[in-house]
Amino acid sequence: METRPYFILGDLISNMLAGAAVGCATAALITVNWPMPVAMITGMALGMLLGMPIQIACSLLFGAFEVMIPMMLTSMTAGMAVAMRASMQETAGGAGALWGVCIGVFVLGFTYLSNAVLSGDAR
Repeated sequence: METRPYFILGDLISNMLAGAAVGCATAALITVNWPMPVAMITGMALGMLLGMPIQIACSLLFGAFEVMIPMMLTSMTAGMAVAMRASMQETAGGAGALWGVCIGVFVLGFTYLSNAVLSGDAR
């Protein structure tokens, strides 16, 4: 598990960036007249498509393996969650970005915790 501050901060910023970008795009695309299952599948697909260029750019700075796993999870989860929220109520792009950032921080924490437990580093 990475403990150097540069990489931890890089993981945090890249996950927040991916979540915000996917959240904004999903909130702009999905409206209340979309059925929720279709909106969630579309949001997940949009998250994968938009997250990949951001992941490639960030992996050059912070390492591919460490960045790609949490960012792909963040992109897909933010796309699905913001799409679900947007299909239930009108969501402005700023609210989608905020939800995306929160999801990015949560997913990164979950990934670090899971890695610590699985590798035996959790105390």
